[in-house]
Amino acid sequence: KRIILTTKLYTLTLVECMLYPFTCRLIFFASSNRFKLNVLKTPSGASCDICLLSEWNPLRYGEFIEKEFNKGNTLRCHYFCLLSGGRIPQRGKGYSGIAGFLIRDIRDSIKETRDKICAYCGQHSAPVQCNQDGCDRWYHYVCGYKNYCVTQFSGQFKSYCHVHLPAEQRKVHDTAGVGCEICYDRLPAPGDPECNGVAIIRASCDSDCPAGMYHRECLQRYAYTSGYTFQCPNCYNKEFKHFAALSGIFVPQREAAWEREAGAFKDLQKRRCTAIGCDRAKPGLAGHGLVGCRVCGGAIRHASCTQLADPESYVCTTCQDEQFEKFL
Repeated sequence: KRIILTTKLYTLTLVECMLYPFTCRLIFFASSNRFKLNVLKTPSGASCDICLLSEWNPLRYGEFIEKEFNKGNTLRCHYFCLLSGGRIPQRGKGYSGIAGFLIRDIRDSIKETRDKICAYCGQHSAPVQCNQDGCDRWYHYVCGYKNYCVTQFSGQFKSYCHVHLPAEQRKVHDTAGVGCEICYDRLPAPGDPECNGVAIIRASCDSDCPAGMYHRECLQRYAYTSGYTFQCPNCYNKEFKHFAALSGIFVPQREAAWEREAGAFKDLQKRRCTAIGCDRAKPGLAGHGLVGCRVCGGAIRHASCTQLADPESYVCTTCQDEQFEKFL
């Protein structure tokens, strides 16, 4: 399993600590070049040392990382090439190498896979092997993404080629006239190469969850934005993240984007009870015993002002009007 850096307040991969220093400033400061990572925010034209491809698309292939080592040498790679490379052990601690992947282990793995030919583009340095017994297909993560392979970002981080997809990804859904539940654009129609169980993810957590379908890039963008708060867009089930990870969606372990903004919590001590007629809405009692709406987190009230036996079940009138409570 892939290790992560954990404290009482935060659980973050080392790469995410480098990406979001505001979130990680309570954990450590990377004051030494030994621990620093450079994450490219724009394409540089440089090639990944693992797959030798220069594609830059963090949403599809993970962040493009540069790591200096041994005084002047630089290792460059896609983050997902690290996670999907079955020959790369993760033996370091959270601050070692790149997210626990030691530089020497990465370089040794590169030597082992440099002569592997990609089943899709025919070029060398294909580090991902299909996990199906008896399958000898090797491929670049980038090519695998384009050819509807899947890497499960959970457990053993297994990868499967387009021929040996898990049962869920082999399903072909009826998308005629159906739109993505996130971007609302029409999904590819049956017969379109993009109409498959990898490019389109269908979710139905249980019998009470209305089935929804999503472009995988839309769901990945939602996962990047949501972090810890990632949940089913339809029924708000947080267990949905496990299904998404097995469907090839990387869910980062970090705060949601809106919580990482500077000053995101500066007004916490200034909140007031929104209940009409509250006689405790005074500055001295502003933060005393407050609960937020179970759905949206807003419209806070004193626990006693909810007039509920269980204040934690409080749903504001706006969310009640939208009938969100039927999903709770």
